[in-house]
Amino acid sequence: MPISISDDDYEIKKIADFKRGYHFYLTQFSSLATGLQNFFASNGLNDSVKRELLPYRKQLDSDISSTIKVAKDLMVELDERHQLPEARKDSISYFQNGNIDNHQLEFIIFHKTFESLRQFYNLAKDSWNSIRLTILSADIKDESFKADVILEYRIIPIFDKIDSLKILLKRMALILNIREKEKLFTARTITPQYSESKVYKLSTVFNVDLSHDEDNMIPSFLPEDTLASSPAPIIQKPKPVIVERKAYDNILNTGGKLPWNSNQHYYFRFEIPAYEEEKALFKSVISMDTHMGADEKALRSEMIRNLASKTKKDKSTLEIETEYNMFILRYFHFCKEILILSIGIPDVIKNLFFYHIGPQHFYMIARKFLQEANTGYLHIRLADGKKVSRVLPNEIIKKLIVDFWKDEILPNVGEERNNLAGLKKIIDIVDNKYKEVSKHAMKEYDSLPPEIKNSKPRVQLFREMMNQWMGAANIIVFKRFLKTAG
Repeated sequence: MPISISDDDYEIKKIADFKRGYHFYLTQFSSLATGLQNFFASNGLNDSVKRELLPYRKQLDSDISSTIKVAKDLMVELDERHQLPEARKDSISYFQNGNIDNHQLEFIIFHKTFESLRQFYNLAKDSWNSIRLTILSADIKDESFKADVILEYRIIPIFDKIDSLKILLKRMALILNIREKEKLFTARTITPQYSESKVYKLSTVFNVDLSHDEDNMIPSFLPEDTLASSPAPIIQKPKPVIVERKAYDNILNTGGKLPWNSNQHYYFRFEIPAYEEEKALFKSVISMDTHMGADEKALRSEMIRNLASKTKKDKSTLEIETEYNMFILRYFHFCKEILILSIGIPDVIKNLFFYHIGPQHFYMIARKFLQEANTGYLHIRLADGKKVSRVLPNEIIKKLIVDFWKDEILPNVGEERNNLAGLKKIIDIVDNKYKEVSKHAMKEYDSLPPEIKNSKPRVQLFREMMNQWMGAANIIVFKRFLKTAG
Protein backbone atom coordinates (compact mmCIF):
# COMPACT_ATOMS: atom_id res chain seq x y z
CA MET A 1 0.00 0.00 0.00
CA PRO A 2 1.54 3.35 -1.03
CA ILE A 3 2.37 5.83 1.69
CA SER A 4 0.15 8.91 1.56
CA ILE A 5 1.94 12.23 2.03
CA SER A 6 -0.23 15.22 2.93
CA ASP A 7 0.15 18.64 1.31
CA ASP A 8 1.42 19.97 4.63
CA ASP A 9 4.05 17.25 4.90
CA TYR A 10 5.21 17.92 1.34
CA GLU A 11 5.37 21.69 1.84
CA ILE A 12 7.20 21.48 5.15
CA LYS A 13 9.75 19.16 3.57
CA LYS A 14 10.19 21.57 0.64
CA ILE A 15 10.92 24.56 2.90
CA ALA A 16 13.36 22.68 5.15
CA ASP A 17 16.16 25.18 4.32
CA PHE A 18 14.25 27.87 6.20
CA LYS A 19 14.44 25.91 9.46
CA ARG A 20 17.95 27.34 9.66
CA GLY A 21 16.76 30.86 8.92
CA TYR A 22 16.23 33.19 5.98
CA HIS A 23 19.97 33.82 5.75
CA PHE A 24 20.75 30.13 5.29
CA TYR A 25 18.30 29.92 2.37
CA LEU A 26 19.68 33.08 0.73
CA THR A 27 23.26 31.83 1.17
CA GLN A 28 22.34 28.51 -0.47
CA PHE A 29 20.66 30.35 -3.35
CA SER A 30 23.66 32.67 -3.85
CA SER A 31 26.07 29.74 -3.79
CA LEU A 32 24.19 27.93 -6.55
CA ALA A 33 23.97 31.11 -8.66
CA THR A 34 27.65 31.93 -8.16
CA GLY A 35 28.51 28.33 -9.00
CA LEU A 36 26.86 28.65 -12.42
CA GLN A 37 28.54 31.99 -13.05
CA ASN A 38 31.95 30.54 -12.19
CA PHE A 39 31.23 27.46 -14.30
CA PHE A 40 30.70 29.59 -17.41
CA ALA A 41 34.16 31.13 -16.89
CA SER A 42 35.93 27.92 -15.90
CA ASN A 43 37.73 25.11 -17.66
CA GLY A 44 34.61 22.97 -17.22
CA LEU A 45 33.49 24.26 -20.61
CA ASN A 46 35.45 23.23 -23.67
CA ASP A 47 36.43 25.87 -26.21
CA SER A 48 33.61 24.88 -28.52
CA VAL A 49 30.88 25.43 -25.96
CA LYS A 50 32.50 28.67 -24.79
CA ARG A 51 32.37 30.02 -28.35
CA GLU A 52 28.73 28.92 -28.73
CA LEU A 53 27.79 30.64 -25.45
CA LEU A 54 29.76 33.83 -26.12
CA PRO A 55 26.86 35.77 -27.77
CA TYR A 56 24.72 35.10 -24.69
CA ARG A 57 27.28 35.60 -21.91
CA LYS A 58 26.56 39.29 -21.27
CA GLN A 59 22.84 38.66 -20.73
CA LEU A 60 23.50 35.52 -18.68
CA ASP A 61 26.02 37.28 -16.42
CA SER A 62 23.64 40.22 -15.96
CA ASP A 63 20.69 38.04 -14.94
CA ILE A 64 22.79 35.91 -12.59
CA SER A 65 24.58 38.89 -10.98
CA SER A 66 21.34 40.76 -10.36
CA THR A 67 19.85 37.94 -8.29
CA ILE A 68 23.10 37.41 -6.35
CA LYS A 69 23.23 41.12 -5.49
CA VAL A 70 19.60 41.25 -4.36
CA ALA A 71 20.08 38.09 -2.25
CA LYS A 72 23.08 39.65 -0.50
CA ASP A 73 21.26 42.96 0.02
CA LEU A 74 18.33 41.01 1.44
CA MET A 75 20.58 39.32 4.01
CA VAL A 76 21.41 42.78 5.37
CA GLU A 77 17.79 43.91 5.19
CA LEU A 78 16.57 40.88 7.15
CA ASP A 79 19.11 41.33 9.92
CA GLU A 80 17.36 42.04 13.23
CA ARG A 81 19.50 45.12 13.84
CA HIS A 82 18.06 46.60 10.65
CA GLN A 83 14.51 45.27 11.01
CA LEU A 84 13.71 46.52 14.52
CA PRO A 85 14.26 50.27 13.92
CA GLU A 86 12.56 50.05 10.52
CA ALA A 87 9.52 48.33 12.02
CA ARG A 88 9.24 50.91 14.80
CA LYS A 89 9.58 53.73 12.27
CA ASP A 90 6.78 52.29 10.11
CA SER A 91 4.51 51.31 13.01
CA ILE A 92 2.15 54.25 12.47
CA SER A 93 1.23 52.90 9.02
CA TYR A 94 0.16 49.59 10.62
CA PHE A 95 -1.36 50.76 13.92
CA GLN A 96 -2.71 54.29 13.91
CA ASN A 97 -1.95 55.09 17.54
CA GLY A 98 1.69 54.16 16.91
CA ASN A 99 1.89 52.71 20.43
CA ILE A 100 2.78 49.10 19.67
CA ASP A 101 3.66 46.16 21.89
CA ASN A 102 6.10 43.33 21.16
CA HIS A 103 3.49 41.15 19.46
CA GLN A 104 2.50 43.95 17.08
CA LEU A 105 6.17 44.65 16.42
CA GLU A 106 6.65 41.00 15.47
CA PHE A 107 3.66 41.29 13.11
CA ILE A 108 5.20 44.31 11.36
CA ILE A 109 8.60 42.61 11.01
CA PHE A 110 6.98 39.41 9.73
CA HIS A 111 4.97 41.31 7.11
CA LYS A 112 7.93 43.43 5.99
CA THR A 113 9.99 40.23 5.68
CA PHE A 114 7.19 38.69 3.62
CA GLU A 115 7.16 41.70 1.27
CA SER A 116 10.95 41.66 0.85
CA LEU A 117 10.97 37.93 0.09
CA ARG A 118 8.02 38.39 -2.28
CA GLN A 119 9.96 40.99 -4.27
CA PHE A 120 12.98 38.71 -4.34
CA TYR A 121 10.84 35.79 -5.52
CA ASN A 122 9.42 37.79 -8.44
CA LEU A 123 12.89 39.01 -9.47
CA ALA A 124 14.48 35.56 -9.14
CA LYS A 125 11.68 33.85 -11.05
CA ASP A 126 11.88 36.34 -13.96
CA SER A 127 15.69 36.35 -14.08
CA TRP A 128 16.10 32.60 -13.98
CA ASN A 129 13.32 32.02 -16.50
CA SER A 130 15.31 34.32 -18.76
CA ILE A 131 18.49 32.33 -18.04
CA ARG A 132 16.77 29.02 -18.76
CA LEU A 133 15.29 30.30 -22.02
CA THR A 134 18.65 31.70 -23.06
CA ILE A 135 20.34 28.32 -22.54
CA LEU A 136 17.53 26.49 -24.32
CA SER A 137 17.76 28.79 -27.32
CA ALA A 138 21.59 28.84 -27.38
CA ASP A 139 23.10 27.14 -30.42
CA ILE A 140 25.03 24.50 -28.48
CA LYS A 141 25.69 21.49 -30.64
CA ASP A 142 26.26 19.13 -27.71
CA GLU A 143 22.59 18.79 -26.67
CA SER A 144 23.29 16.31 -23.89
CA PHE A 145 25.85 18.69 -22.35
CA LYS A 146 23.27 21.50 -22.48
CA ALA A 147 20.48 19.37 -21.02
CA ASP A 148 22.42 17.45 -18.40
CA VAL A 149 25.45 19.48 -17.31
CA ILE A 150 23.98 22.98 -17.56
CA LEU A 151 20.20 22.69 -17.19
CA GLU A 152 19.71 19.58 -15.08
CA TYR A 153 22.76 19.91 -12.83
CA ARG A 154 23.11 23.69 -12.43
CA ILE A 155 19.87 25.50 -13.32
CA ILE A 156 17.08 23.16 -12.18
CA PRO A 157 18.39 23.24 -8.56
CA ILE A 158 17.93 27.02 -8.60
CA PHE A 159 14.30 26.60 -9.67
CA ASP A 160 13.86 24.13 -6.83
CA LYS A 161 14.98 26.90 -4.44
CA ILE A 162 12.62 29.37 -6.09
CA ASP A 163 9.75 26.90 -5.73
CA SER A 164 10.62 26.49 -2.03
CA LEU A 165 10.40 30.26 -1.58
CA LYS A 166 7.00 30.30 -3.28
CA ILE A 167 5.69 27.69 -0.83
CA LEU A 168 7.12 29.66 2.10
CA LEU A 169 5.40 32.85 0.90
CA LYS A 170 2.05 31.08 0.58
CA ARG A 171 2.36 29.81 4.15
CA MET A 172 3.42 33.25 5.39
CA ALA A 173 0.35 34.70 3.64
CA LEU A 174 -1.89 32.30 5.61
CA ILE A 175 -0.32 33.51 8.86
CA LEU A 176 -0.79 37.13 7.77
CA ASN A 177 -4.46 36.49 6.85
CA ILE A 178 -3.84 37.90 3.37
CA ARG A 179 -7.09 37.69 1.41
CA GLU A 180 -5.88 38.53 -2.11
CA LYS A 181 -4.58 35.05 -2.84
CA GLU A 182 -4.85 35.55 -6.59
CA LYS A 183 -2.64 38.67 -6.34
CA LEU A 184 0.00 37.07 -4.15
CA PHE A 185 2.73 37.19 -6.78
CA THR A 186 1.45 40.01 -8.95
CA ALA A 187 0.15 42.96 -6.91
CA ARG A 188 2.55 45.69 -5.82
CA THR A 189 1.03 45.90 -2.35
CA ILE A 190 -0.96 43.35 -0.35
CA THR A 191 -2.83 44.08 2.87
CA PRO A 192 -2.26 41.79 5.87
CA GLN A 193 -4.75 41.33 8.71
CA TYR A 194 -3.35 41.51 12.24
CA SER A 195 -4.55 38.84 14.67
CA GLU A 196 -3.99 38.55 18.40
CA SER A 197 -3.97 34.77 18.15
CA LYS A 198 -1.21 34.35 15.55
CA VAL A 199 2.48 33.85 16.29
CA TYR A 200 4.43 35.98 13.83
CA LYS A 201 7.67 34.03 13.70
CA LEU A 202 9.40 32.00 11.00
CA SER A 203 8.88 28.84 13.07
CA THR A 204 5.09 29.19 12.63
CA VAL A 205 5.29 28.33 8.91
CA PHE A 206 6.24 24.78 9.92
CA ASN A 207 2.98 24.24 11.82
CA VAL A 208 0.81 21.59 10.17
CA ASP A 209 -2.44 23.42 10.87
CA LEU A 210 -2.23 26.75 9.04
CA SER A 211 -5.56 26.32 7.28
CA HIS A 212 -7.68 27.69 10.16
CA ASP A 213 -8.86 31.07 8.96
CA GLU A 214 -10.14 34.10 10.86
CA ASP A 215 -13.37 33.82 8.88
CA ASN A 216 -14.14 30.53 10.63
CA MET A 217 -15.58 32.58 13.49
CA ILE A 218 -17.89 34.63 11.26
CA PRO A 219 -21.50 33.41 11.50
CA SER A 220 -22.11 31.17 8.52
CA PHE A 221 -23.97 32.45 5.48
CA LEU A 222 -24.83 28.83 4.64
CA PRO A 223 -28.36 27.42 5.23
CA GLU A 224 -29.49 27.25 8.86
CA ASP A 225 -29.20 23.46 9.09
CA THR A 226 -25.50 23.75 8.28
CA LEU A 227 -24.92 26.31 11.01
CA ALA A 228 -26.93 24.37 13.55
CA SER A 229 -24.95 21.17 13.21
CA SER A 230 -23.12 20.40 16.42
CA PRO A 231 -19.35 20.76 16.11
CA ALA A 232 -17.07 17.88 16.86
CA PRO A 233 -14.23 18.24 19.31
CA ILE A 234 -10.96 19.22 17.75
CA ILE A 235 -8.81 16.13 18.06
CA GLN A 236 -5.35 16.62 16.67
CA LYS A 237 -2.37 14.37 16.45
CA PRO A 238 -0.24 15.18 19.48
CA LYS A 239 3.06 16.88 18.84
CA PRO A 240 6.12 15.54 20.62
CA VAL A 241 7.08 17.72 23.54
CA ILE A 242 10.79 18.31 23.86
CA VAL A 243 11.63 19.29 27.42
CA GLU A 244 14.73 21.44 27.60
CA ARG A 245 16.91 20.92 30.65
CA LYS A 246 17.48 24.39 32.06
CA ALA A 247 17.90 26.07 35.39
CA TYR A 248 14.63 27.90 34.75
CA ASP A 249 11.22 26.30 34.91
CA ASN A 250 10.02 28.01 31.74
CA ILE A 251 8.15 25.08 30.14
CA LEU A 252 4.64 24.02 31.07
CA ASN A 253 3.37 20.66 29.81
CA THR A 254 -0.12 19.90 31.16
CA GLY A 255 -0.99 17.08 28.77
CA GLY A 256 -3.08 14.14 29.91
CA LYS A 257 -2.99 10.46 29.06
CA LEU A 258 -4.80 10.58 25.71
CA PRO A 259 -4.08 12.08 22.27
CA TRP A 260 -6.92 14.62 22.49
CA ASN A 261 -5.55 16.15 25.72
CA SER A 262 -1.84 15.96 24.99
CA ASN A 263 -1.57 18.22 21.95
CA GLN A 264 -0.23 21.77 21.62
CA HIS A 265 -3.19 23.30 23.52
CA TYR A 266 -1.75 21.85 26.73
CA TYR A 267 1.79 23.07 26.19
CA PHE A 268 3.17 26.55 26.96
CA ARG A 269 6.49 28.28 27.51
CA PHE A 270 8.10 31.65 27.97
CA GLU A 271 11.43 32.63 26.47
CA ILE A 272 14.08 33.14 29.13
CA PRO A 273 16.24 35.81 27.39
CA ALA A 274 13.17 37.94 26.57
CA TYR A 275 11.84 37.47 30.12
CA GLU A 276 15.12 38.63 31.64
CA GLU A 277 15.17 41.67 29.34
CA GLU A 278 11.65 42.63 30.40
CA LYS A 279 12.44 41.97 34.07
CA ALA A 280 15.31 44.46 33.81
CA LEU A 281 12.82 47.14 32.72
CA PHE A 282 11.58 47.47 36.32
CA LYS A 283 14.78 49.42 37.07
CA SER A 284 13.55 52.17 34.72
CA VAL A 285 9.83 52.12 35.56
CA ILE A 286 8.40 55.54 36.43
CA SER A 287 4.77 54.39 36.67
CA MET A 288 2.50 51.40 36.01
CA ASP A 289 -1.10 51.07 34.84
CA THR A 290 -2.58 48.72 37.43
CA HIS A 291 -6.26 49.64 37.32
CA MET A 292 -8.90 47.06 36.43
CA GLY A 293 -10.05 49.43 33.72
CA ALA A 294 -13.44 47.81 33.09
CA ASP A 295 -17.01 49.09 33.09
CA GLU A 296 -18.81 47.87 36.21
CA LYS A 297 -22.26 48.38 34.72
CA ALA A 298 -21.42 46.45 31.58
CA LEU A 299 -19.70 43.54 33.28
CA ARG A 300 -21.84 43.44 36.46
CA SER A 301 -19.07 42.12 38.63
CA GLU A 302 -18.16 43.10 42.16
CA MET A 303 -14.52 42.41 41.28
CA ILE A 304 -14.30 45.51 39.07
CA ARG A 305 -12.79 48.62 40.54
CA ASN A 306 -10.83 51.55 39.24
CA LEU A 307 -7.45 52.15 40.86
CA ALA A 308 -5.12 55.02 40.10
CA SER A 309 -1.86 54.27 38.30
CA LYS A 310 0.95 53.51 40.74
CA THR A 311 3.82 55.95 40.66
CA LYS A 312 7.34 54.83 41.46
CA LYS A 313 8.03 57.36 44.21
CA ASP A 314 10.36 55.79 46.77
CA LYS A 315 9.69 52.14 45.99
CA SER A 316 12.53 49.76 45.28
CA THR A 317 12.81 47.85 42.01
CA LEU A 318 11.81 44.65 43.80
CA GLU A 319 8.73 46.33 45.33
CA ILE A 320 7.65 47.62 41.92
CA GLU A 321 8.12 44.21 40.31
CA THR A 322 6.24 42.46 43.11
CA GLU A 323 3.37 44.95 42.92
CA TYR A 324 3.09 44.48 39.16
CA ASN A 325 3.18 40.68 39.41
CA MET A 326 0.48 40.70 42.09
CA PHE A 327 -1.70 42.91 39.92
CA ILE A 328 -1.37 40.60 36.90
CA LEU A 329 -2.16 37.52 38.97
CA ARG A 330 -5.21 39.30 40.39
CA TYR A 331 -6.19 40.24 36.86
CA PHE A 332 -6.04 36.58 35.80
CA HIS A 333 -8.70 35.83 38.45
CA PHE A 334 -10.75 38.70 37.07
CA CYS A 335 -10.46 37.26 33.52
CA LYS A 336 -11.57 33.85 34.81
CA GLU A 337 -14.70 35.25 36.45
CA ILE A 338 -15.68 37.32 33.42
CA LEU A 339 -15.18 34.36 31.08
CA ILE A 340 -17.26 32.03 33.26
CA LEU A 341 -20.09 34.57 33.29
CA SER A 342 -19.81 35.30 29.57
CA ILE A 343 -19.78 31.69 28.33
CA GLY A 344 -22.13 30.40 31.05
CA ILE A 345 -19.88 27.72 32.57
CA PRO A 346 -21.40 25.91 35.60
CA ASP A 347 -19.34 26.19 38.77
CA VAL A 348 -18.89 22.42 38.98
CA ILE A 349 -16.81 22.25 35.76
CA LYS A 350 -15.15 25.68 35.77
CA ASN A 351 -11.70 24.29 36.66
CA LEU A 352 -11.98 21.65 33.92
CA PHE A 353 -13.06 24.38 31.50
CA PHE A 354 -9.86 26.35 32.10
CA TYR A 355 -7.73 23.22 32.01
CA HIS A 356 -9.05 22.49 28.50
CA ILE A 357 -8.81 26.12 27.37
CA GLY A 358 -5.12 25.70 28.01
CA PRO A 359 -2.47 28.25 28.97
CA GLN A 360 -1.84 29.52 25.42
CA HIS A 361 -5.44 30.56 24.79
CA PHE A 362 -5.82 31.94 28.32
CA TYR A 363 -2.75 34.08 27.65
CA MET A 364 -4.41 35.42 24.51
CA ILE A 365 -7.58 36.20 26.47
CA ALA A 366 -5.76 37.93 29.35
CA ARG A 367 -3.69 39.96 26.90
CA LYS A 368 -6.80 40.98 25.01
CA PHE A 369 -8.52 42.08 28.25
CA LEU A 370 -5.45 44.10 29.28
CA GLN A 371 -5.25 45.88 25.94
CA GLU A 372 -8.96 46.64 25.79
CA ALA A 373 -8.90 47.95 29.38
CA ASN A 374 -5.74 49.93 28.59
CA THR A 375 -4.02 48.56 31.68
CA GLY A 376 -1.05 46.39 32.66
CA TYR A 377 1.39 48.70 30.88
CA LEU A 378 4.78 49.75 32.25
CA HIS A 379 5.94 53.32 31.65
CA ILE A 380 9.69 53.15 31.08
CA ARG A 381 12.12 56.06 31.01
CA LEU A 382 14.43 55.54 28.05
CA ALA A 383 18.21 55.75 28.22
CA ASP A 384 18.32 59.39 27.10
CA GLY A 385 16.25 60.31 30.16
CA LYS A 386 13.89 62.46 28.10
CA LYS A 387 11.45 60.02 26.49
CA VAL A 388 9.05 57.51 28.04
CA SER A 389 8.04 54.23 26.41
CA ARG A 390 4.85 52.37 27.26
CA VAL A 391 5.30 48.59 27.29
CA LEU A 392 3.07 45.56 27.85
CA PRO A 393 5.66 42.97 28.98
CA ASN A 394 4.50 39.82 27.20
CA GLU A 395 7.15 37.40 28.50
CA ILE A 396 6.55 38.48 32.10
CA ILE A 397 2.84 37.84 31.59
CA LYS A 398 3.63 34.45 30.06
CA LYS A 399 5.85 33.58 33.03
CA LEU A 400 3.01 34.52 35.37
CA ILE A 401 0.64 32.34 33.31
CA VAL A 402 2.96 29.39 34.00
CA ASP A 403 2.89 30.20 37.74
CA PHE A 404 -0.88 30.71 37.70
CA TRP A 405 -1.48 27.39 35.96
CA LYS A 406 0.66 25.50 38.45
CA ASP A 407 -0.89 27.19 41.48
CA GLU A 408 -4.53 27.74 40.50
CA ILE A 409 -5.53 25.43 37.62
CA LEU A 410 -3.67 22.12 37.74
CA PRO A 411 -4.17 21.42 41.48
CA ASN A 412 -7.94 21.70 40.96
CA VAL A 413 -8.31 19.11 38.20
CA GLY A 414 -7.78 15.42 38.67
CA GLU A 415 -8.56 12.33 36.65
CA GLU A 416 -11.54 14.09 35.01
CA ARG A 417 -9.03 15.71 32.64
CA ASN A 418 -8.85 12.34 30.84
CA ASN A 419 -12.65 12.00 30.51
CA LEU A 420 -13.77 12.82 26.98
CA ALA A 421 -17.37 13.26 28.18
CA GLY A 422 -16.26 16.26 30.25
CA LEU A 423 -14.67 17.91 27.22
CA LYS A 424 -17.76 17.22 25.10
CA LYS A 425 -19.97 18.86 27.74
CA ILE A 426 -17.79 21.97 27.61
CA ILE A 427 -17.95 21.95 23.79
CA ASP A 428 -21.76 21.80 23.91
CA ILE A 429 -21.89 24.84 26.24
CA VAL A 430 -19.44 26.78 24.07
CA ASP A 431 -21.39 25.81 20.94
CA ASN A 432 -24.63 27.15 22.43
CA LYS A 433 -22.87 30.40 23.29
CA TYR A 434 -21.50 30.60 19.75
CA LYS A 435 -24.98 30.23 18.26
CA GLU A 436 -26.31 32.88 20.64
CA VAL A 437 -23.67 35.51 19.80
CA SER A 438 -23.86 34.60 16.10
CA LYS A 439 -27.55 35.47 16.08
CA HIS A 440 -26.75 38.70 17.90
CA ALA A 441 -24.07 39.52 15.32
CA MET A 442 -26.52 38.87 12.47
CA LYS A 443 -29.03 41.23 14.10
CA GLU A 444 -26.31 43.88 14.45
CA TYR A 445 -25.50 43.49 10.78
CA ASP A 446 -29.17 43.66 9.77
CA SER A 447 -29.57 46.92 11.73
CA LEU A 448 -26.74 48.68 9.88
CA PRO A 449 -27.76 51.57 7.61
CA PRO A 450 -28.06 50.56 3.93
CA GLU A 451 -25.20 52.84 2.90
CA ILE A 452 -22.82 51.00 5.25
CA LYS A 453 -24.05 47.57 4.08
CA ASN A 454 -23.51 48.58 0.46
CA SER A 455 -20.06 50.04 1.10
CA LYS A 456 -18.28 46.72 1.69
CA PRO A 457 -18.83 42.98 1.23
CA ARG A 458 -20.71 41.35 4.09
CA VAL A 459 -17.77 39.16 5.10
CA GLN A 460 -15.52 42.22 5.33
CA LEU A 461 -17.99 44.07 7.55
CA PHE A 462 -18.21 41.07 9.84
CA ARG A 463 -14.45 40.79 9.95
CA GLU A 464 -14.14 44.42 10.98
CA MET A 465 -16.94 44.32 13.57
CA MET A 466 -16.54 40.75 14.81
CA ASN A 467 -14.78 41.63 18.07
CA GLN A 468 -17.42 44.22 18.92
CA TRP A 469 -20.44 42.11 17.98
CA MET A 470 -19.27 38.73 19.28
CA GLY A 471 -16.75 39.63 21.99
CA ALA A 472 -13.00 39.30 21.46
CA ALA A 473 -12.52 36.89 24.38
CA ASN A 474 -15.51 34.79 23.27
CA ILE A 475 -13.96 34.44 19.82
CA ILE A 476 -10.74 33.08 21.30
CA VAL A 477 -12.78 30.47 23.23
CA PHE A 478 -14.73 29.55 20.07
CA LYS A 479 -11.50 29.07 18.14
CA ARG A 480 -10.19 26.78 20.85
CA PHE A 481 -13.18 24.46 21.06
CA LEU A 482 -15.25 24.64 17.88
CA LYS A 483 -15.05 23.68 14.26
CA THR A 484 -17.53 26.17 12.84
CA ALA A 485 -19.07 26.46 9.40
CA GLY A 486 -17.07 29.17 7.68
